[in-house]
Amino acid sequence: MSTKYLEDFTVGEIIDTDPTFLSAEEIIKFAKLYDPQSFHLDPDKAISSPYNGLIASGLQTIAVAFGQFIRLGYITESSLGGPGIDKVDWLLPVRPEDTLTTTVEVLEVRESKTKQDRGIIRLKFLMSANGSPAVEFISTTFLLRRHNLGVK
Repeated sequence: MSTKYLEDFTVGEIIDTDPTFLSAEEIIKFAKLYDPQSFHLDPDKAISSPYNGLIASGLQTIAVAFGQFIRLGYITESSLGGPGIDKVDWLLPVRPEDTLTTTVEVLEVRESKTKQDRGIIRLKFLMSANGSPAVEFISTTFLLRRHNLGVK
């Protein structure tokens, strides 16, 4: 996919990612580093948790969904990053080997009021696990370059 700039996105546009999955090993490795709770770390202990088995950290699921979108290549050359996420809802636990797909919806596209070389898009991410909604979050003030107006 070639890079899209601010003007190339339209409100209501839907972008689907390629499917992926997390192995038990990936879930445990992430948990050891960033979210060391027993239901993310230890399959035996996780059986007696409210989740009845090993689940991915919610933070890991956000990273996976975002990575799925970035790997599509849409904003490879145009991204200037973004300072925040408005809202996150974890709707369903993500388990090892679940098929994870993410749908990204463009909620807003607008030019910057102070810098003519860039603008702002707001994106809504909805990750599904085996076809059921699992994680939803809205990214705000994602900064993108405009066509032929390089950042100085």
